[in-house]
Formats: sequence, structure tokens, C-alpha cells
Amino acid sequence: MGQDRDRDRERKRLKLLEEIIDLTPALICVVDLTGVFVMVNDAWHTMLGYTKEELLHSSLIDFLHPDDREPTTQIIHRLRSGEKVLHYVNRYQAEGGKYLTLDWRAHISDGLIYGTARDISQEMADLQQKQRELDIMNLLFEQTLTGMFSILLTTPIDWQQVVEDDRLLDEMLQESRTERANSALLEQFRVSESQIVGMRASELFQLESSRTHTMFKNLLVQKKISAEVNMQRFDGSDAWFQGEYHCLTNEQGEIVGFFGMQIDVTERRESALALRQSEHRYRLITEHASDVIWVYDFEQKQFTYMSPSVERFIGYTPEEVIGKAFEFSIHPDHVLNTRKTLTRMLKDFKRASNNSKQWTFEVRHIRKDGSSLWVDASVNFRLRSRGGVEAIGVSRDISMRKAYEDKILHLSFRDQLTGLYNRRYFEQQLEALAWNSKAFPVSILVCDVNGLKLTNDVFGHQIGDRLLTSCADILLAHKQEGDVVARVGGDEYIVLMYHTTEDEARDRVVEIRQSIAEKRIGETRLSVSFGCATAYEMVESFEPIFKQAEDAMYRQKLMESSSYKHNLIKILIRGLYEKGEYERCHSERVAELCYRMGKLFGFSDAHLNELKLAGMFHDIGKVGISSTLLNQKRPLNADEWTQVHRHPELGYHILRSVQSFERLADWVLAHHEQPNGKGYPRGLKNDTIPIESRIIAVANAYDAMTSEYGYRQPITVEEAKAELQTHAGTQFDPQVVQKFLSIPLTDLNCDPEDPKEAMYEQLRPS
Repeated sequence: MGQDRDRDRERKRLKLLEEIIDLTPALICVVDLTGVFVMVNDAWHTMLGYTKEELLHSSLIDFLHPDDREPTTQIIHRLRSGEKVLHYVNRYQAEGGKYLTLDWRAHISDGLIYGTARDISQEMADLQQKQRELDIMNLLFEQTLTGMFSILLTTPIDWQQVVEDDRLLDEMLQESRTERANSALLEQFRVSESQIVGMRASELFQLESSRTHTMFKNLLVQKKISAEVNMQRFDGSDAWFQGEYHCLTNEQGEIVGFFGMQIDVTERRESALALRQSEHRYRLITEHASDVIWVYDFEQKQFTYMSPSVERFIGYTPEEVIGKAFEFSIHPDHVLNTRKTLTRMLKDFKRASNNSKQWTFEVRHIRKDGSSLWVDASVNFRLRSRGGVEAIGVSRDISMRKAYEDKILHLSFRDQLTGLYNRRYFEQQLEALAWNSKAFPVSILVCDVNGLKLTNDVFGHQIGDRLLTSCADILLAHKQEGDVVARVGGDEYIVLMYHTTEDEARDRVVEIRQSIAEKRIGETRLSVSFGCATAYEMVESFEPIFKQAEDAMYRQKLMESSSYKHNLIKILIRGLYEKGEYERCHSERVAELCYRMGKLFGFSDAHLNELKLAGMFHDIGKVGISSTLLNQKRPLNADEWTQVHRHPELGYHILRSVQSFERLADWVLAHHEQPNGKGYPRGLKNDTIPIESRIIAVANAYDAMTSEYGYRQPITVEEAKAELQTHAGTQFDPQVVQKFLSIPLTDLNCDPEDPKEAMYEQLRPS
């Protein structure tokens, strides 16, 4: 009794452990030393979309990004050697085609690899974004014409103590080091980077001691100063710099360094001749700049200067613009907002007229030809010598940037394949309903394309994509004003219908179904399952409504998807038989031979029918092989055999998509395996090959040897029997060969002009 209780407790403990593993959000798996999944938890389905059945007995390498397959194989080799892998990143393809980045920990025990992973896709995206931003900042730092530098202190300081004690100030200047300087600053100081990096602050600012003290005391107290500083360059020449200098602080408010931006204003402070030369130079720049430079007088309410580039901008000459008010070419939709913006800027300036702040805003213009133009305007204000205020502005064409931003916004809310809205947009619309009581009643229609994976496996993703786009087109064709049509998953769509009752939604479904029933794509047809639910008033969450619609869709899908897959297999069988005169008769003869051998093995009637059906289906995977190759009379070369060798696996994927054909799929997958382990696709040996597969192998080989439409010249029945006996135990199962030799081989003729429709009746959904 005690032993029974112990076993019972152990079973409960193991059951609890299994439930805990399935409930954890992390990906957990066990793989063998070749990388084939032995165990996976439910998180694989939640995160990647695959069922356990799809993963088990499959190689994890098949789901990896192509660039990650070889590195991951190397990791498996490391694990085999007993090494623990505490951190490894690779990318796995989710059900919809998207790749997720996973961070792995793994070790080996008892000949199995145990691994756990978490999704770090967003972390990697955030890291890449931060890196892009850092690259832009570094680019700006290096490319700007303004000299920039940073100085770091060896230890943080309390600025109040330093300001009050010149000795501490001198120590700070001695201990500070120049950490970075851009090219513009090196040019200003006429010094190399190797000379300036690591230089003390007192060496960088070559000033008199009292002036250095005064400058840094002001900086420490104010945290930011603007100043014109006269100092010597490192080549000994005199220079004037105008700059802004800032204190850098840590979280405790202690000063840890300084940052400066300065321009060389030496020429501005030189002789009047130099000033006139500078003025002439800037006038040339103004008149030949690609941006538009303008001056606007707020007292006279008109432009008083406009650079020649305005004609390239909006099509008007400077003479046509000067004297006009600022509203002259602004788009009517932007006039009021621009007026408010300029008024607010002017008030800010008047409150502190010595303010050198620069304002910017975006505005849309209308060109002379009627087209529109987006402009980024940068504005400074100044007091006129005769009174009043004028604005000096620079306008830059940002139409391409705005178009790019609009495109990015469009893509962020759109599905790339169908052009429909995506899940992100749909979820935003649901959130907006929490504030829009006038939209109710609201109906949610959930649609799911049936058999998409099977279609992709058989006909290729191009046909699968056409199924998806055809479904999208039909939903859009039946869309009413205000409806939101979105693709929210690989094969799932949602229609959000405002002001629509449940009855009205069901009527819409009937209309959509009629359109779908008429739609064919290549050799297959479109099949979609629907479910809908309605909220008649505002709800705290739409999750229950959405789940109600989704549950209804899944109930319908259970009925329709199976029927669709059976019909698709019928189409595939007919498609295979149309590829050549040999294929249909070969399948029927193999099916009959399998049935006769199965009777000798004592199989039940149900088992015999399954075996016969498997015999008929054994070559269904050849639907993916070209007719030219199937009808080739000469011996096949290596590349052609490689293509032919794919058909058991393709047939397996086709048949296992139908629940009632799962056993048949396993038999078809192994019908080219051999007892000596030299068969394909998995190299199984002896009894590891299902007996049904061994029966199909013998029937298939016999008919291929004796048929006049095979890959080689036919041989006689007796020669074929002798060939089977010769290879019994290596290529064929000896017991099956023995049974085969005892069955009657008459009445196996097939009339290519007389298809047996009764064979197709076995494909009816159960």
C-alpha cells in the first residue's frame, strides 16, 4: 500500500511539473544530439505559433534564420562536448514568417540537450535604435562647423566649495582632462587630436590665471554661460571665440565635467575691411543658397527681403514676394496656426529682447503652379534700429522628408502583403471605442483562411499569398463606410463594423460567403471560416466580445477546414494523374497489391481499407514535381533524383493536414525506407519501418519494374519476382516479399481512359 501511495505522489509531482513547464512564458525544450525536438512546452505555440505536433521530431535547425544555422550547429557541437551554454542568441521563424530573436541557455544531460530561451526581439530593436541615434549624434558632432569639446573631472566636485576656494579651483583645472574634441575645434585651435585629448582644462584655455578663474567660477555658479573669449591658438596666433559652455552633472547634482560649443569670430572683430569682406561673402552665400532666406517686418506686415532661391521654391520671383504679407503663399489650412505660432514667438522675444533663441516651425506652402510644398522655417527676431521688430528666417524644403514620414506612418499601420490595416491599427481602433459611445452597436467579424499551410506546402507561398490577397480583396469589396478591415495574423482577418447589429453582421457574412464561393486561385479555391459577435453598448474590454467571435469562427473552422483539405487532396490526386498516363494506373495497381498483401497478413477490414488508400496516395507528393521530369524515359541524373526523393516528405505534409489521414501520412513518409538503412528520407532500418510502408515499397517496386510507363524498360513478371527475392533483406522486407510471391498477380490491368471515381469517394471527410 505504501509503495502505491509513493507511486501516486510521484505521478502527481510529475504532472504538476509538466503543468508548470507548460505555464511558464519562457520557451523550454529538449532536443537530441542531432538537434531534433524531443519535448517542447506550450510557450512555443504562444510565442511562435507552432503546435507541439509540428515541432516534435523536427530539427530545430529548420526553423532558424539561414544565417544562424551554421553558428547554432556549432553550439550543438559544444554542448555535445559537455560545455554549458549560458548565453547564445539566434533567430527563429514564427508561423507567419516573422523572425523572433531568442536568448538561450542550454546544457546536456543523459544524452539530451535541455534548453530555455526568452524573446529579446524588442530589446534588440531598442538597442539598434539607440545605436542609430548614437551614430547620428556622433555624425552631427563630427560634421558640424561649430567647435565642440568635452572635459571630464577625475572625481565629481561640490561646486560651492570650489567657487569659494581658488586652491580647489586650481586643483580642479589640473585634474580635469579633455575627453573629446571634434574636427571643427581642432581646426579652430590648430592642433591635432592626439595633442588635445587628455589635455588639462588650464592648458586648453590659454588665458591669464585671473581670467580663467573668473570664467570657470561663472560657469560653476550659472551652470551655463555664453561668452566671447580671447585666447591664443596652439600655433601662437591670436583668436576670438564665441561659445556656450555647460556644466555636466551626475544624478547627485555633483559636477563631473564640462561641454563647450564655440565658433571662431576672429574675423568679425578685425578691421572694417575684414567686416566688409565677410559681409560680401555672406551676401553671396545668401543669394546662392538652396534654402530661402527672408526678412519680415512685423510693423509693416510685409517681407522686406527674399533671397533669389524663392523662385525655385514656390515659383515666384523675389520682387513678386517682397511687400506681401506672410500669408501670401501659405496653404489656407495652415494660415491660422502659422499666425498663432508667429504671435507666440514674437511675445516670447519681446519679454526678453536680448534673447538669441531660435524658433522653428513647419508650414505648408502653395506654389505658383498650384502644387504644395512642405517647409521647415527657422526664425530669429531682432530689434530694428528705427524701432519695431523684424524676423530673419531660413526656409528649407522638407517635402521629401514629410513624404517619407507619411510613408512610415502608413507602413506602421498597414499589412505589407494585402495593404489592409494591421493588428496595431485595429487595437488602437478598439481602444478609441472606449470614448465613442455613438459608434455602437459594434460588431466584430473574425475571418480565417482555411488550409493556408497546406496550400503553401503543396502549391508554394506564391499561391498561398494569392489566397490571402483574394480574401482581402473580397472583404474590401463588401466593406461599408466606416468599417475597419485588418489582417491581424498569418491567415486571420478582422472586420470592425460600426453601427451594425448582430443580424446585420450575419447578413454581411452571407454576402461575403457568396463571393468567396465563386473564387478560385489556380488549382485550388478560397475557403474562409467566419465568426462574429456584437457589443450593443460601451464595454470595459472588448476581449470577451472578440473571444466570442473567435470561438464561433473556430467552431465553424473545425467543420469547414477538414472538408476543404479533403477536397484539396482530391484536386491534388487528379492533378497528379493528369501529369502522365502512368501515375493513375500505377497508384491503382499499387493500392490493389497492398490490399491483397494486407489480407495475407490478417489485417482487419478497416486496416485493409486504410492500407489500400495509402497505396493510392503513396505518390501524392509527386504533385510538386514537374510533368517533364515524371515522364522522363532516360535514366535520371543526380539532381533529378534529388527532386524525386522529396516526394515522400511532401506527401507526408499533405496527408497529415487531415486528421483522419495521420496514420496514412506516416506510412507514405517511410515507403522508400529500406531494411539496410540506405533508404530515404530518414534512413530507417528493419522493424523501425512501419509494416504498411514495407508493403507499399514492395508493391511500388514491382509495378515500377513491370509497367511500360516506368522510368526504365519493363521486365517480365518472373524477372520482377526474381529481382525482389535478390534484394530481400537489403532493399525489401523478406517477410513481405514472401507474402507477395504468393498472391495472384492477374486482374491488375488499368484502363487510363476509365478513371475509377469510386476511389475518390474514399476521400470524403469523416
